[in-house]
Amino acid sequence: MTDLGLPWLIAAPLAVVINGFLGYLTRQKPSFSISVPEIARGKHGFESGVFGKGGQLDEAAFEELFQAPHARLPRDRLTYREFRELVVKRGDPGRPAGIVGSVLARVFSAAEVFTLFCLASDCQKLVGDQVLPAMSRKNLRRFYEGRLFPLLARRRRILSARAEL
Repeated sequence: MTDLGLPWLIAAPLAVVINGFLGYLTRQKPSFSISVPEIARGKHGFESGVFGKGGQLDEAAFEELFQAPHARLPRDRLTYREFRELVVKRGDPGRPAGIVGSVLARVFSAAEVFTLFCLASDCQKLVGDQVLPAMSRKNLRRFYEGRLFPLLARRRRILSARAEL
């Protein structure tokens, strides 16, 4: 997370929370170790729905992210609000365990999307009279394919090396 530009005061607690929750959910016992084959157990009730049951990217669901009514023109990018509204709309508040689980799922989902957009917004979008940060279709695809964070970390290293020259 620090390679992506998050200060260690934010990255350290996030790593503990993320690994703690995913470790517990994927191993079904207290653990900071995440079982990748069981990662589907870590899904909460508020997510974008672009992965199929087998964990593969569902192209139709991905394309739907950029369609009306949740995405405004131009539809080649999404703002935080557009993406968040879609996640809440597709959310299943009954999936987590009880009211506390539902509230936690909403809070963590909002934090995940907010962090993603802070790190990966690569363009802007005019919404009404506001120019808002947005994420392009290309960056969102990179995110879902698992290529975005390594790319962003590499770009930061390159920029840092150039700044030192």
